[in-house]
Amino acid sequence: MGRNYFVSYKYHDRNVRQIGHIVNTTARDYVDLLTRELSDTELNYRGEKDGDDLTEYAPEYIQKTLSDRIFYTSVTIVLVSAGMKVPNLHEDKQWIPWEIAYSLRNKSRTTGTSYMNAVLAVALPDKQGRYEYAMRTSNGVTVVNTKNLFQIINRNMFNGRDGKSSYICLCKWDNFIRKPEYYLDIALQNRSNWQDFNMVKTIDSRW
Repeated sequence: MGRNYFVSYKYHDRNVRQIGHIVNTTARDYVDLLTRELSDTELNYRGEKDGDDLTEYAPEYIQKTLSDRIFYTSVTIVLVSAGMKVPNLHEDKQWIPWEIAYSLRNKSRTTGTSYMNAVLAVALPDKQGRYEYAMRTSNGVTVVNTKNLFQIINRNMFNGRDGKSSYICLCKWDNFIRKPEYYLDIALQNRSNWQDFNMVKTIDSRW
């Protein structure tokens, strides 16, 4: 595909299934696994490297660094984890919603224009290896647990003109990692047909 991608995730979230012998596995460890799995594809990672945690920096520096990284990408992969959302804190005060909203915008600079990214949400298994905190499937029907997802994700799901399709699709990690290009192709097709969706690209301060 020859595209650059960015990964949005909660760096220190430990409410995820252990990977191999990695004690205290975090969402960051899943980013490392993801980038290794995609290293043989035509996708190029432009996100933060291991150990490159930005949480201790000033918000202005974090925002500039993240916007620079996202600007040069066309795909954003959101790793949804059970502890990613801070309860009772508005989305405009959290970084993942901001990264998603910024990814959904057309952005212009003196160097050129970066158009809206394809966005794919991938739910990580929790410590028990379960996905119910984000989604569950019953009788072939998938039900999304919207209260544990950011509204910027929820508002861009089932937002197709047909009321069924989603600009931001949500899939399970175990399914995604077996055939990542299949799910990424769906996200890229949605990007090409963005007019078919009722897009929400901003964060409401009430969320």
